[in-house]
Amino acid sequence: MAKDVPRDSRLKAAAVVAVLLELSEGDFLTPSGQRDSGLAWSKDHRRVLIGRRNLFRARTRRSTTR
Repeated sequence: MAKDVPRDSRLKAAAVVAVLLELSEGDFLTPSGQRDSGLAWSKDHRRVLIGRRNLFRARTRRSTTR
């Protein structure tokens, strides 16, 4: 911005722009449905592929891993 504009005017303009941007793009900040981890079948196969216990065994353990 130009040097001849007072600092408080620049701060007010920046605040207005920030509010307008937040209002116009607020809907995009929520997570989409595609980011859901999926069905238990999908989770189970992903766990087995990376070498972890299958989902049934992971859920039936007596205590958690610490």
